[in-house]
Amino acid sequence: MMEPTDYAAAFKGSAIKRAKLWMLKRNACVVLGNVGTDEDLAVLEAMQGHEEAMVRTQAAWALAQRHGD
Repeated sequence: MMEPTDYAAAFKGSAIKRAKLWMLKRNACVVLGNVGTDEDLAVLEAMQGHEEAMVRTQAAWALAQRHGD
């Protein structure tokens, strides 16, 4: 998983840097909930412990979607 310092370095000078790393992680949870596979479950479970509530919420939703398949 990408750390905030890696994110800052990777996207320095890029328009994508306006989005915070936690926002991208939230969006990734949504994607994984919609089209993810069982191989993504560990990442989603880890995101349930994220410091940002929106990431935790979307991870829980995504897990519910994956378990509903």
